[in-house]
Amino acid sequence: MKIIWCEWQQRFSGLSSREQWLIAISGWIAIILIGVFMVLEPQWILLQNQTNTIDVTAKNIITVEHDIQRLQQKLAQSPNKKIDTQITSLTHKNAQLEQQLQQTIGRLVSPTQMSYLLEQVLQHSQDLRLQTIVSLPAIPLMNGNEQGYFLHPLRMTFEGKYFDVIRYLTQIEALPVKYYWRNLNYQVTQYPWANIELELYTLGESKDFIGG
Repeated sequence: MKIIWCEWQQRFSGLSSREQWLIAISGWIAIILIGVFMVLEPQWILLQNQTNTIDVTAKNIITVEHDIQRLQQKLAQSPNKKIDTQITSLTHKNAQLEQQLQQTIGRLVSPTQMSYLLEQVLQHSQDLRLQTIVSLPAIPLMNGNEQGYFLHPLRMTFEGKYFDVIRYLTQIEALPVKYYWRNLNYQVTQYPWANIELELYTLGESKDFIGG
């Protein structure tokens, strides 16, 4: 192993300065990609799964509510025990779906808490410099529906070194409350410093975002 390492050192020393710099930069890019993959990919997978679950559950609730309304109208026109039983069953199903949705939402940090918690964690990361933290317009969970749940995105921009960024992401990953990643933009300005733009979001029942 030592012999192989020495051979690689000799080969590296024999390269031009430009080639050495290219190899060094490629190495740092590989480290960055590995770090992003290890820290962010699980969150991206969770985001897709949870968003799909919430979306399907919300649509099922709306479908059941429409079925209940249709049967209630039918029952009002012509009283029928079978229809009454169907309404009772659908009402029970709707309550279960609402509970399932609330359990999923309940694990997420509230929009009012999110910016406060992220700033608090950032205060313990002395090597990261917060530049801006902005709440973005809320997005209905279901397209064109102004009722129900809303996505509340938050964009943070800060300056720091790569491993400080990874440390910060790991710390907020360990928070007892959950949120979703949406975007991470990492741009080296003057090595080893970089500008980082991070977008996260949570869910809320209100369209209005009240930042911390």
